[in-house]
Amino acid sequence: MRQPPPNSLKMQLSRSFLLVILSASSVVASVNPVALFTLPGPVKPSSWFENLAVRPNGRILATRGDAPEIWQINPSTGVGEMLVSLPPSTGAFNLTGISRVHMGDGDETYVFGSSHIPAPLQVTPGSAKVWTLEMDNSGSASVSLLASIPTAGFLNGITEWGRDGRVLISDTEREAVYLMDVATGSFTTPLTNLTGINGIKTVGPKHGSGYLYRADHMSLTLSRIPLDATTATAIGPAEILADNQLIDDFSLKMDKQGGGGKAYLGTMYDNSVVEVAFGSQSSSELGVKTFVATNLSGTGFGLCTVTVFGRGRNKDKLYAAVGQSGGSAQIVVLDLS
Repeated sequence: MRQPPPNSLKMQLSRSFLLVILSASSVVASVNPVALFTLPGPVKPSSWFENLAVRPNGRILATRGDAPEIWQINPSTGVGEMLVSLPPSTGAFNLTGISRVHMGDGDETYVFGSSHIPAPLQVTPGSAKVWTLEMDNSGSASVSLLASIPTAGFLNGITEWGRDGRVLISDTEREAVYLMDVATGSFTTPLTNLTGINGIKTVGPKHGSGYLYRADHMSLTLSRIPLDATTATAIGPAEILADNQLIDDFSLKMDKQGGGGKAYLGTMYDNSVVEVAFGSQSSSELGVKTFVATNLSGTGFGLCTVTVFGRGRNKDKLYAAVGQSGGSAQIVVLDLS
């Protein structure tokens, strides 16, 4: 999500500044961000990419938070193209989360969200929609409306739940998570009262349960919640993995064994990426935070909304979306190999 409510944003920025000062002597960012792609055309200082997904062929899909567009970027060349542009008649003015979903038919399908955001911190009631993006073997894209959700507020993060055609969708304004069947567009609301919910990711489910990892930009935390595999309802308490941390959306790199791993956080107006190394599901300790890279924009200020890992030979490269930095929206790459 682009911005939390004004009072929260002011609080988070001041706390974040203090965190940077306190951490500067002990934590040194070790990776230099390299600009991979910049939105072409006239400079668009208010532009930003809201979310990223990486296709099986390694190309990056980027939703624009300030326009109804999806861009595709070739990480090998840094060349990008506008893949989707939805007309005003669709009511999709601002695009949000995007995630691949496996439908069992071999097709390459993605689900993305939209809400009408006419000005910062304003969401037009009844504007929330969920869409599918289908990619064929030739690289052509087709978009279809999956569901309108007039009772929803700001659809934000989207992540696959299992590999049977279901996704979880976070609603920042309604403080809820929806479980949607992509084949039908029907949905339930298994999780509510999730104040500050923003980006979400999942691990599992398997053996009847899985985990939802979620960013909370209000309490400045990253946490995980155990969920039932079928209903996606909580089957245990939330566990805090990181606190006192500006956070938007993030990526996960899980250990092959043990249930631990690392999260790579887009830190909103901190203009940086922070790594959180956490233990297994049985651990009660906070994760260890490390600055991976700072000043992603190169201008000293900017908005980092999300990170995502590449595929194949780029599996150790982390892509981060940076916007509102005085220039047009960018994707930068961090080599973690």
